[in-house]
Amino acid sequence: MSWWDIVSSRLKEGDVLFTPGRGKEGHRRKPFEIISITSIYIVILSSKSSIQLERKCFDTIEAEYLRNPMSAFRVAALHDRPLPDSADKLIREATGNDLARGNYVCSILERCGLVRYEIQGNKKFIVLNSEESI
Repeated sequence: MSWWDIVSSRLKEGDVLFTPGRGKEGHRRKPFEIISITSIYIVILSSKSSIQLERKCFDTIEAEYLRNPMSAFRVAALHDRPLPDSADKLIREATGNDLARGNYVCSILERCGLVRYEIQGNKKFIVLNSEESI
């Protein structure tokens, strides 16, 4: 089962999730709501903005873990440029969209049990959750 199938079956409209925040404790987490789920994208409401997360955002992260299950992707979003080792960079390259989407995608994948957060030094990463199989 693809990660997209898992995500779209476990989330429902009205679910409220939180961005990963900073550090182990997740300081400065911000809520966002799932407002629509279709076969090709999820629409979230973050603050007053609706944001479309394409299926490709999730497929890209899954594909990287299929290539290298030991991968770790930084959980950080900068609006002007993606960090080199971040999920946001992978998503921007795959979609051609320069808007930061990584925090939302990481939160959804973590909520669905596909990845887990780890702290390496003072940076937050997602790593493959060994309890779920790809």
